[in-house]
Amino acid sequence: MVMNSPCNNYPALKAYVDTLCIIPAGTFQMGSTSDFEDEQPVHNVTLSAFWMGATPVTVAIWKEYCSATKLAMPEKPEWGWIDDHPIVNVSFDEIMGLDGTDGFCPWASAQAGFTLTLPTESQFEYAARGGMDGLAYPWGNSFDNSKLQCSTETVRSRTASVDRAANHYTNDYGLTDLSGNVWQWCSDVCAPYTSSTKTNPTVPTSTPYDERRLRGGSWFDRDPDVFRCAYRFRNTPDYCYSDTGFRLVAG
Repeated sequence: MVMNSPCNNYPALKAYVDTLCIIPAGTFQMGSTSDFEDEQPVHNVTLSAFWMGATPVTVAIWKEYCSATKLAMPEKPEWGWIDDHPIVNVSFDEIMGLDGTDGFCPWASAQAGFTLTLPTESQFEYAARGGMDGLAYPWGNSFDNSKLQCSTETVRSRTASVDRAANHYTNDYGLTDLSGNVWQWCSDVCAPYTSSTKTNPTVPTSTPYDERRLRGGSWFDRDPDVFRCAYRFRNTPDYCYSDTGFRLVAG
């Protein structure tokens, strides 16, 4: 628990914030030696401790946000809105806000009393490995269809509850759905890696890159490669789809 969050008027948000998981400080090797050039070169990254949501942000939490701000819900996915499923069809711009004051994260931060935002790519990859540097997947080095919601063996038609018992894996940090269920937005722009060692890398204030990073793969995906901890996806900040959501971090 970070603190006793004051957001008592928003029970779904409060429950999420009060169960943020501590991710200890450490140094890890980010990237991989796979055939995907986007993941190279492998380089050392040192991170300070931070807190991360145990699950992706849910429909119930986004409903509270929309009710409080008088905004309409996003376009409904084919299966409808289910409170304990990840929110989908939300863009990076809707999450972070266009000017730093609108958007979900500024609203959630105001309710919680501290800053809640999207993870950086390095935070996401480090957390996904659960303290086991070099793991290909959150659970080990081999793909395991039983550990996630995806379409590699059984074609799925929707997201899954963040609290489900089947096709589910919780790592040693207490985090779930770091692979599968929904792609998750990160704060980073799509700059290539360099070989230099980095400490708490952040989003540059000026960049020629417009697209933002996503991590984790989704219920829709069939290729085991996309569920690896090091895999990097990208899209424009206004992109939204029924396989894309997010989770929060606090510094």
